[in-house]
Order: sequence, then structure tokens, then C-alpha cells
Amino acid sequence: MKRQFLMLEGVTKRARHEVTLDVRDAISSAGGWIIDQNFFSNIALAIRFVLPSRGLDELQRCVTVAAVSLDDRSLAMLRQTIEVSPTAETEITASLSITFSHNEPDLRQEIPAVPG
Repeated sequence: MKRQFLMLEGVTKRARHEVTLDVRDAISSAGGWIIDQNFFSNIALAIRFVLPSRGLDELQRCVTVAAVSLDDRSLAMLRQTIEVSPTAETEITASLSITFSHNEPDLRQEIPAVPG
């Protein structure tokens, strides 16, 4: 089984909670599964996932429906991978970084003082 790695980047103006759920659903509907995810305050989200190459078209469609605009490099990388990996046996490991475009302040986490 061949393996490939994609690094995708996008931006959205939608609320981060909604986009996060939609992107999780997109990965799942494309036949993939999430390995890890990290939030960077309310500014960005990074999701690492694995999916079969046959799911790349579905992933791109669902991410677009979720109102995440992928940058030109990411779109070109997806097109190239779809063309080069036509078999279902190719497993794709990918990361999707989403930047949230809004005017909200950073989230502040209250860290309680630890006695000692």
C-alpha cells in the first residue's frame, strides 16, 4: 500500500464550532478518520487525518460546502494527488489548517493557581 502526505490550508469566516463539525463530517464521509486536532485559541485549527485516495474528491466537495476556501497551492496539490493516485489502495495522510477570519478577541483560558 502506497502512502502520501498532503498539507492543506484554508480560511473561513464561519463560526469555528460549526466549521469544525462540518470538516469532521467531511473527513468521515470521504472514508477517512481523524488522527489528531489542535486549536490555536479561536484563530486556527489544525486537523491531521488519514483517508483513501478515492475520498479526495468527496473531501474537497464537502470542505467547499462547509465554506472553507482552500488556497491555490492546496487545490493544486489535491488535483495532482487525485490524478496520480487513482487506486483505492493509496492511503493519504493529510493535515488541514483552517484560519478563522473574524473580529473576535483571542480566547483566554483561566489557569487556577496551584498551591505549593
